[in-house]
Amino acid sequence: MLAMKVRRDFISYFLFFLFAFSIVQLPRTSSAQTPSSVAAQEKSNTVENEETNYSEETALHSDRFIFRGQDVDELFMVLMTFERGIDHGRIFGEFLGLIFEKNQLAFLEGSAKYPYQSQDFKNIFPSYHTKIEGSSESGFKLSYDGGDATFNISSGPVLPLYQPDNSETIQKIIGVAEAVATIHGKEYWGDLVHESLVWKGFNALTRHEGIYKDYQAFYLKSEKGKQIYLHQNKADQEAFLKKYPLPETLQAEGGVILENQETIHTFKAPIPITWLKEKRSPLGFYTVPEQFRIDTSESLGSLFVWPRDAASKNWFYGGYYIMAIEGLLKGGEEEERVWGFAEYFH
Repeated sequence: MLAMKVRRDFISYFLFFLFAFSIVQLPRTSSAQTPSSVAAQEKSNTVENEETNYSEETALHSDRFIFRGQDVDELFMVLMTFERGIDHGRIFGEFLGLIFEKNQLAFLEGSAKYPYQSQDFKNIFPSYHTKIEGSSESGFKLSYDGGDATFNISSGPVLPLYQPDNSETIQKIIGVAEAVATIHGKEYWGDLVHESLVWKGFNALTRHEGIYKDYQAFYLKSEKGKQIYLHQNKADQEAFLKKYPLPETLQAEGGVILENQETIHTFKAPIPITWLKEKRSPLGFYTVPEQFRIDTSESLGSLFVWPRDAASKNWFYGGYYIMAIEGLLKGGEEEERVWGFAEYFH
């Protein structure tokens, strides 16, 4: 079975509880708070009691890759996020990977902190089981060999589509490329989303409470070729910036729908995201989404989407969910299927 299967049984939650207060969330690359990659990590004892110092010597770099197969009935998807950064000479790296195959979503082995042995953050240093070559201009080659599975993903040049953050402090851009994934001797054709984030002055070695609240992000495509990206974060940005002396933070919400590389709809705040169905997280004091409705424009209609499966990092008072998503874009008598990834931070 691929990677570590996410089990919501008593043993898993017991372990989550034991380590709840040693888990830290790194900010994810996202449109305006689109998650970059927020993987659970152990709190570093070397920085726990230090005063956070924000300067030009501190920075977070993140590259997120999402492969989405073109066949929604035989859906194959992969998510890989590489985070790395520097804090006054201390280099750190973090990897988060998931794979969706045969209707099951599982974490990839090596999803954790790993020794980062380079200060050249443009070229990503390999994690334990995963490596990456190439660039947006030439295309990317990603490979994974965790012992229980081996696969490769190759893409063409990445076409930039959407730039939610573009300032001196924060640069984030989302692009897409044609791609093919090979696993078990089988090829899956589809596309590769690349989301890059550079956040100068952000110290990812320190826990930043209040950066996310009811955060939702969607990376979807439709059978007619539409690209759909949006996110919403209800965290108090003003309170966050008062607590942590950063010049700015990621946008609270935003998104676009593109067709033939042209923007046909822009999501403006507040984005009308409605939970049509939800459930209480087992052993948790919060609910998690099971079905969404997202209204777009009168001509396009509404998105009705739901998880096909979900992986999670969660504990009593908070959680992080990553979902393989499918659904419909319905406008009048017209409808088309959509699929991709979504994530939710409690």
